[in-house]
Amino acid sequence: MKKNCMFKLNPLCAAIVAVGSGTVSLGAIAQDSGFELEEVVVTAQRRETSLQETPIAVTAFSGEQIAERGIFDVTDIGSIAPNTNIQKQPSSNSNMSIFIRGVGSGETSLMADPKTSFYIDGVYMSKTVGAVFDIVDLQSVEVLRGPQGTLFGRNSTGGAVNVTTVKPSGELGFKLEGSVGNDGYTRFGGTIDMPKVADMLSIKVSGMVMNYDGWAENTFPGRPSGLGSEDNESFRVALRFEPTDALTIDYSFDTTDNEGAPVPFQITEVKSGLYNAITNQFDPLPFEFLGGQLYQEMAALVGDPNSRREQYELDSSLEFLDVDGHTLTVAWELDSFTLKYIYADRETTSTYESTDLDGGNLSTADLFYGGGQVVPTPGFVAAIDDGYIELETHEFQIIGSAMDGRLQYTAGVFAYEEEIFQSNPQTFGLPITFLIGDPTLFGIYSGAGFCDPATFVCTGSQRLPLPFGAPGADPNLNGLVDFVYGQTTESLAVYGQFSYDLTDALELTAGLRWTEDDREAFLFNENLNHVSIDDRLTGDDSWDNISYLLTLNWGLSDRTNVYFTTSTGFNSGGFNSRAGTVTSWDSVIDEEDVTSYEIGLKADWLDNRVRSNIAVFYNDYQEIQISQFEAGTGGASSRIVNAGEATFQGIELDLIALLTDNLTLDMTYGFLDAEFDKYLLDQNTDISAVTTVPRAPENSGTLGLQYEVPVFSGATLMARLDVIYTDGFTFHPFNNQFDSADDRTLLNARISLKDIAVGNDGRLRISAWGKNITDEEYREWGIDFASLGYAGATYGRPATYGLDVTYEFR
Repeated sequence: MKKNCMFKLNPLCAAIVAVGSGTVSLGAIAQDSGFELEEVVVTAQRRETSLQETPIAVTAFSGEQIAERGIFDVTDIGSIAPNTNIQKQPSSNSNMSIFIRGVGSGETSLMADPKTSFYIDGVYMSKTVGAVFDIVDLQSVEVLRGPQGTLFGRNSTGGAVNVTTVKPSGELGFKLEGSVGNDGYTRFGGTIDMPKVADMLSIKVSGMVMNYDGWAENTFPGRPSGLGSEDNESFRVALRFEPTDALTIDYSFDTTDNEGAPVPFQITEVKSGLYNAITNQFDPLPFEFLGGQLYQEMAALVGDPNSRREQYELDSSLEFLDVDGHTLTVAWELDSFTLKYIYADRETTSTYESTDLDGGNLSTADLFYGGGQVVPTPGFVAAIDDGYIELETHEFQIIGSAMDGRLQYTAGVFAYEEEIFQSNPQTFGLPITFLIGDPTLFGIYSGAGFCDPATFVCTGSQRLPLPFGAPGADPNLNGLVDFVYGQTTESLAVYGQFSYDLTDALELTAGLRWTEDDREAFLFNENLNHVSIDDRLTGDDSWDNISYLLTLNWGLSDRTNVYFTTSTGFNSGGFNSRAGTVTSWDSVIDEEDVTSYEIGLKADWLDNRVRSNIAVFYNDYQEIQISQFEAGTGGASSRIVNAGEATFQGIELDLIALLTDNLTLDMTYGFLDAEFDKYLLDQNTDISAVTTVPRAPENSGTLGLQYEVPVFSGATLMARLDVIYTDGFTFHPFNNQFDSADDRTLLNARISLKDIAVGNDGRLRISAWGKNITDEEYREWGIDFASLGYAGATYGRPATYGLDVTYEFR
């Protein structure tokens, strides 16, 4: 039975027992005791703890590990943490989507919350728009897998990504970075640390400029020529004020200015008939026939749907992103506890004039836009002509210990307020047959030669919406379906987590969090007979939840820990920003709940030369929120529904081994069995048998080899090779026949000469690198446009290569 986790995962649990009993043979590893793995410190419990003693499935990367892999933005982390996928969403350079253990959200609307929380220096990022940016000075990145309902709390049913930056040191120093690569890639950045002022104030300034010409060429006149291009500028200043030994005040200001043309959307299928995704049946009329020239031109663009195209003619514009953020952290250390206050204020604006999701420059005979003549006609074009996020958070914490250190605790209050606004107009073509709703309209099309009076079949396409004063039409934006929406959210949470040493070897951790969310939202939709923004749908609702965590952590030895955790988490409810009907708007999204069970083993072997961390998990979801793509005469969008129940279970492995004093092996593996137990298409129709959990590959993993050898005067030669494998997966629960991704294997390589002495206090690193060096062609994201009659996908970046140079003076 699927519900019987212990039965289903028995072989995997047996593997853990084998590792835990020391029966796994690693005889190839040298027995010389002159080298060992370093201790890793993480903040996965909102305080510093040893990775191996922290009873959480977490993958951590230090600043040095990040540099060795050439990672400059968070999306690169997703491929090297088990059961984790992080990437940019379609038609955006700056909108990030995070999936952990198959849990995440692909909805691009600002009214939708992510399911995996994202933190920078302890500050919650409410939306993943603007989260794809280059941080010059990263200290660490941690990927926490599984619900984080107590300490990280908000919208973390999948997990959390925790990013920490390097703080001012108070000592004079600076770092300069420069990179060049193919396709016009350049990146220049630097940081400077100032000497401490008056023995109290430390200042650090960072900046970065990055340019990339893109990997695909666009020939549409007046539009960006480089698709996938990006110009990014960021600046950050950090201050640390230490008036006493016990009081530390950190303030930072960061700003990002990004513009670029998103990666192209490639048509992968123009359907051979009216496809029913539920019954897997086709009606006899192909879309090329129904839609006429528009769909014939689109079909001609398909070619080999599994091959990446690099030449396009798209009516896409540049995307613009601006982010300004302020963060203030005050920490007051008293005898046995620390009081901490974290404040953040962030403003994000993101816009683009148009994104072309029909694959090319299309034309067809159009009755109402061209008088029956052939004119340029969009298959589908959307825009964000105005969008912003205003976020303010306050968090008070008390972190301490008691009872001679046997009790560790973290408690806090978290308050959050967010206002969002987005205007998302659309225009698209649709087969005329779908528009025939009354004899008059049929007569008009028939008289113009689009319909056969004998068969009542109409061929050709019509751009929508119609450009005349139909009831409710917006006279200022004729030809565009208006989706204008906004929302204000206020949230309050109180939480506490306590760890107590029952014995020297056994620790009990218990946590509780109460959360209440209040939302007020509105929607203006021209197709709902709204004439102006003042004539709109409104709604308000609230949700509250109590989440808990209970963990037993047993130290089998000084270097081996086994833990068992049961925990819960929730995603708040909300409203559908692109609802096509009043009923859809009134169908408020209910909260999503998860109950999780996890067994893990963390162990260091062979005199600390091998580290293996294993987790087996079982997640039971209720009222799971799923983004369903919808298309029709009212526009195209995703709508979030409470599909029903789901079970996600699997296993994860993090392994690192010092094979010799020069050679290191690291490996990750994720197995994921994710299924819908109930998927209600309506109140009475359960389609779980024909659905697939999106973005949930069954197997994924990485294998890395890193070789280091001293060469001269303290310098080190380092060579690194990474293999990244991902099983095939789908992007939609049921419309996924033509846009799913096949399995892929990516190969990255890097060779560095580091720690080259330059003077007494300078060090130089020179690195040559290649990513996807075998030029694997793979899909990153796909959309099946359902009744619009076609499907498409965005593809991953081709082979890239370049050179990095870093100079650091300390």
